[in-house]
Amino acid sequence: MKETCLALLVGVASLCNPFASAWADDVVLTDADLTGAYKKASYGRGSVHDPSIVYDTISNPSKPVFYVIGSHLGFRRNSTAVSNIGAWPLSVGGGETANCTLFADTTGKKVGFADAYTTHRITQVKNYLGETVPFGNFDAHGWQFEGSTVAGNQWAPDMVYNPTMQKWLLYESLNGDHWGSSIVCFAADKPTGPFIYQGPVVFSGFQGTYAHNGYEAANDWTHTDLAIATGATSLPSRYAKGGSWGTCWPNCIDPCVFYDEEGRLWMSYGSWSGGIWMLELDETTGLRDYTVTYPIAYSSGSDAANQISDPYFGKKIAGGWYVSGEGSYIEHIGQYYYLFISYGFYSPDGGYEMRVFRSENPDGPYQDAKKQSPIMSAYKMNYGTSAASSAGVKLMGGYQWDLMPKAEISQGHNSAFTDRQGRSFVIYHTKFNDGTAGHEVRVHQLFTNTDGWLVAAPFEFHNETVTQAEIDTTESIGNDEIPGNYQLVAHNIKMNYQEMAYQKPVDIVLTANADDPYSGKVSSSYAQFSGTWTRIQGTDYIEMKLGSLVHRGVLTRQTVDYSNIAAVCFSVVSSGGQGAVGTTAQRSIWGVKAEARAAIKYTLDNLTLPVTDQQEVQDNLTLPATGSLGARVSWTSSDESVLTGKGVVSGSGIITLTLHVAKDGYDYQKPFTLKVGDYSAITDVREDASEPQPYYDLQGRRVQLPQQRGIYVTGGKKVLVQ
Repeated sequence: MKETCLALLVGVASLCNPFASAWADDVVLTDADLTGAYKKASYGRGSVHDPSIVYDTISNPSKPVFYVIGSHLGFRRNSTAVSNIGAWPLSVGGGETANCTLFADTTGKKVGFADAYTTHRITQVKNYLGETVPFGNFDAHGWQFEGSTVAGNQWAPDMVYNPTMQKWLLYESLNGDHWGSSIVCFAADKPTGPFIYQGPVVFSGFQGTYAHNGYEAANDWTHTDLAIATGATSLPSRYAKGGSWGTCWPNCIDPCVFYDEEGRLWMSYGSWSGGIWMLELDETTGLRDYTVTYPIAYSSGSDAANQISDPYFGKKIAGGWYVSGEGSYIEHIGQYYYLFISYGFYSPDGGYEMRVFRSENPDGPYQDAKKQSPIMSAYKMNYGTSAASSAGVKLMGGYQWDLMPKAEISQGHNSAFTDRQGRSFVIYHTKFNDGTAGHEVRVHQLFTNTDGWLVAAPFEFHNETVTQAEIDTTESIGNDEIPGNYQLVAHNIKMNYQEMAYQKPVDIVLTANADDPYSGKVSSSYAQFSGTWTRIQGTDYIEMKLGSLVHRGVLTRQTVDYSNIAAVCFSVVSSGGQGAVGTTAQRSIWGVKAEARAAIKYTLDNLTLPVTDQQEVQDNLTLPATGSLGARVSWTSSDESVLTGKGVVSGSGIITLTLHVAKDGYDYQKPFTLKVGDYSAITDVREDASEPQPYYDLQGRRVQLPQQRGIYVTGGKKVLVQ
């Protein structure tokens, strides 16, 4: 009878398990169910700083080839896809070495990169009056300020195919100290060269203050094309700024060359120094179109720092006053021209980040979602914890998903393009929090939300096929797939870049309304990430009110980086927000719901368990309670009076401690039998063959047959009733 009663008591104990009740509807998984739930992946990586994408559909239209070019003659090719899987494995051209094969002189003879800038092919152009005039010779290396070399100063090129010339045009900035820089144009029959110097497009730093490699400081402007562009017969006083040149005028670096929707050829260029400017180019030469003139105009007053149009430098579209901003890139996507600018400095602790503005016209005016202009009227810090300006929609910042081996930070100097399937992409370099200055190329797909603002997919591009047109017209993500446990990364405006700060994901839960599967709640332990969601019927657009701001974006399917794990994702931006500097206005947010079994298995593989089966436990346990990929970790005890589910020892006895790893309706359970407390005088009651004697609990109170499991005293010894 005793055994029967004890068996009954065991059954009652398990029925009283609060965890069992809470997870009654979950599917319980076994180890066999998790076999092969996921695989890790490793990628080949390419290192190209300031990467510009080149999409060659000209050489062989049936087999497009992707190139990415960058600073210091970084040049890689991927002949299969733009995907980051095995991305950019083949180096092209030899870089800044004696083996460089990218250049030739005007006769077609191969030359090294150091000799590629001395003599150009074009000898006549039409000036600002439309008159044909001599052009040259402009030695770009000679223009660099004294002591500057070609090696190490070939920064951030761009390339475009010119159908009028039937040439590939490479625009290279040759930098020098004291703004002694120029942007020049090279031409080749193939995107891999050899490239021949056609001529300069624009110079900077001419003010008679600093000596050049090939020219004295005095009257240095005569060795530029200033007279051809403006008719100047002497140096205009507005350029005589000495050490303050950068407050007003550009450093001629970082070209971005593109055709607008009407077939006109443009170049944006510039940096912190003087801002970002725009010139229209001549499709017949690839050089500046000198017949397009620019009046002197100011945003306010008559200070040169507020000049927004200049006869030589063209039209200012962003920056000024030495406010950070460089690496401009302009891409037409959907209805708008999008201007990408990298704020901050490109070192790992420099706060590099991509901001986005847009316009209906290639040369602006550009503005962000708060209708702020990127043109500055005074100096303001515009990134980091002390930012006083919030201009620009932040595309992304530093982050680390669970499977990433290290955080990716200081992302920027991007390019963008749209392929023949209608998919748009952003290509950029990222650095890391690993103590090095190493960098690698990354590619993420871009989408527009219902407000027409860009959002980037949370993970790298892995050959997903979804297009913007499908986002507009289909529900590729089922309503029943939206609810679940997600991880969220918010790309905050103010980040402590000096400490290389980055975002790690937080857990949120999306639930659906019982009467409307197109809407529901967002729950989080953070108020700013709690709110509601609404899916626009017939589309993959989603709207989320998180905290006080409305975020709009898209639903997509992706693969979790460094794995084969499928995920439902959202990418949204608070494009309508009117928050103050440093708030969540114009902030991008990513959300990821990884496939449940894979998330559970990955969590199990990465948990450090403090117990093993049949272990003796004397002290409190530190039980891991944090899962990965949105999985939840918890513990339940068969007897809280002995050991709690929090790992606190509260008595003595043999109990079952069960690990639960759960996600989206699945629960994996792993039980551990533990011997808790003092066992020196404890005997299993089933081994007590003596005549029944009185039982006492541990407080010395006499009881009949014990009505609950635990430790009792009978016949002068402790016994365990279980």
